[in-house]
Amino acid sequence: MKSSLEIPLINSKTRIEVRQHLRKEPYQIKSKKDLIPHLNRDLKHGWLLPILAQVDRCLWGRWDYWARCQAVPAHAWTRWQMEPMLALLENRKPERLPKFVIQETLPNEPIPQIEWQYSSIAESMLNNTLNCIPKHGEWRTWSAWEYLEYFLHWALFGFGHPAYKSLPKEPAGCEGASMRLYQVFDLSALLLYPEDYLGRILPDICGKKAQRNAGFYPTPLVVASFISQVISHEEIDRTASFSEPACGTGALMLAQSNNCLSGVGQDIDQVLLKCALFQFFLYAPWLAIPIWWLGQTDLLLGNSLLAKKPKSMNAVYWYEEWFETVENSEAEEIIEPTIEIVESPEIVVQEVVQGKRKPKKNPASGQQMTLFNLSDFT
Repeated sequence: MKSSLEIPLINSKTRIEVRQHLRKEPYQIKSKKDLIPHLNRDLKHGWLLPILAQVDRCLWGRWDYWARCQAVPAHAWTRWQMEPMLALLENRKPERLPKFVIQETLPNEPIPQIEWQYSSIAESMLNNTLNCIPKHGEWRTWSAWEYLEYFLHWALFGFGHPAYKSLPKEPAGCEGASMRLYQVFDLSALLLYPEDYLGRILPDICGKKAQRNAGFYPTPLVVASFISQVISHEEIDRTASFSEPACGTGALMLAQSNNCLSGVGQDIDQVLLKCALFQFFLYAPWLAIPIWWLGQTDLLLGNSLLAKKPKSMNAVYWYEEWFETVENSEAEEIIEPTIEIVESPEIVVQEVVQGKRKPKKNPASGQQMTLFNLSDFT
């Protein structure tokens, strides 16, 4: 018995036909001269996520797959809650995540594969988008990193990330930047031609600021894909987690997302981690929003060569946003996230099973145990 989460499915053959058709169509890249002046829209937190999920549904199906993985069927949830008692009766150590739960929750189909394909059209769209931040001139100036950070914050706000709950302040000389981005940024171009575009762009601006003169040398995605194939050539385990100690913009993690549903990346540069997170939302939703019962997914800020504990840039916000303690369930108290506290996913899942934290039933089906209203994402 599998999850009864109702998501309209599109088969892979249809998606291939859609991609082939759209890639033959002419594409007009917008720029500043195409903008409607004085346009005003009240952008809400998460406004861009439904658009992302709908476009992805037609092209790759990764967000639909992510949603199906998030809902644990009622019978599997009951079995999971019984695991401590069963382990005691069978005189064995309890499993943190019983195989039965994995088998009954994960879809029968393998992970939808993304075919990485660079396009100058998509890169030009992204470059024109960044050029729309300053009112005059181009973005590749001494303020390039400030413009890039503004765009990443703006996009992550649109995707509904809990660490970015308000629109960022527009940089000096960039008044009206939010509405210019709203008109020019087209995520469908990036989805139609998936690639590590930020990894391609950043090396050109690394010398644009005195504090960033060390350079940035990303792994090309074609090389990352080859490494991923070598690592997973014998047997693909969707529940296996991987670690990338110098993830940069996330190329190696993007490649491995074709094989695994969880992974941890670490870097010493906070902006690079934001770049990786932005691209995870586009191409690897389970790395952007962890599968709650699987855990072992995060982006960490810190030096991998030092023993100092790194800071969570992603998972800590989601877990504090999702989980509500049983004591506060009626009050529905909102817990403010903090980047200083990194809670182990294993501990979080264990507390859910023990009843110290309470997941919610999916209102779409009334049966699955999940942490969201999945209709918000699909």
